[in-house]
Amino acid sequence: MPAPTSGQHYDGEDMVEIPEMGKAQMAGQAEGPSAGHIRDVFERYVALFSAGDADAVAALYAEDAVLRDPVTSPPVQGRAAIRAWYQAAFDAMAEGMRLELEGSVRIAGPLGAAAMMVHAVNNGVPFRVETLDVMRFNPDGLIAAMDAYFGESNYLSA
Repeated sequence: MPAPTSGQHYDGEDMVEIPEMGKAQMAGQAEGPSAGHIRDVFERYVALFSAGDADAVAALYAEDAVLRDPVTSPPVQGRAAIRAWYQAAFDAMAEGMRLELEGSVRIAGPLGAAAMMVHAVNNGVPFRVETLDVMRFNPDGLIAAMDAYFGESNYLSA
């Protein structure tokens, strides 16, 4: 996706001048990769997840990254373990899974968050799962941590 022009949101919406209060609130945000880079990683994550490519998804993560999916589960630590976790998830859903962004990626310093929807089929029954994924990026632009927020109430019929 091309970078936005000045005064334009990445999805083409017009931006407004940030009020002084908003500037003050964001003044302490940690530095990190550009907002464009973070959005791009979210979009690549969605495409690679939907393609079932565990190797390529894992390559988005730092070597020492931590994954909690869902956030209440024990952490998966390290790129190799994260790759194995995604491969197991893809293998468990033999009919594949499709992930889509729901709305824009919210970005604050080195953090990005986005609502997502997973579409899958289990034993011939289509379903979907609402998630809110939060990624923290390291200075190299790789995912240092990803927490996926969802629970039983977010599993829905398709």
